[in-house]
Amino acid sequence: MSTARELNGTYELDATHSSVAFSIGHMSLSTFHASFGDVEARLVADGARLALEGRTRAESVSIGEPAEFREHVVHGQDFLHARSHPELTFTSRAVELRRDGAATVRGVLAIRGIARDVVLEGRYRGPIRDPFGGERVALALRATVDRRAWEMDWQMELPEGGDALGWDVDVSADLELVKAT
Repeated sequence: MSTARELNGTYELDATHSSVAFSIGHMSLSTFHASFGDVEARLVADGARLALEGRTRAESVSIGEPAEFREHVVHGQDFLHARSHPELTFTSRAVELRRDGAATVRGVLAIRGIARDVVLEGRYRGPIRDPFGGERVALALRATVDRRAWEMDWQMELPEGGDALGWDVDVSADLELVKAT
């Protein structure tokens, strides 16, 4: 298994082969999924120190229709509030890539201008050589966060009890990164 010590330099996101998404329970019945299209990420390996940072534009969320729903989630003050806070960002404080392929990334997730500590857990793979001579690594990271920590506290009670929207949001980042030349 490759280790973080084998990494050196800056690795940039291959956006075509990566995704950043979230899912949330809806009416205690199903799960709503959405992803972001405009994502940037960078992994920097400087000796024994690793740093991961990323950002996405709130406007790039995959919610399209109906228009009123998109407007409420993307621009409304109850959720992403994109007019005032157009970007969501993540900056690592510590990146641990273990020999067995496990990954832990501790950092700060900023949504709506509110920064909160988050721990992402998952898997690490690479580095490998691609057919074009490039060096690639991959991170598959997950976290569950409470949306109220970012003041997204809209809620509606269901007629027979329970909440219309879950408080926990599952966040996933499947990142393939290519060493910058």
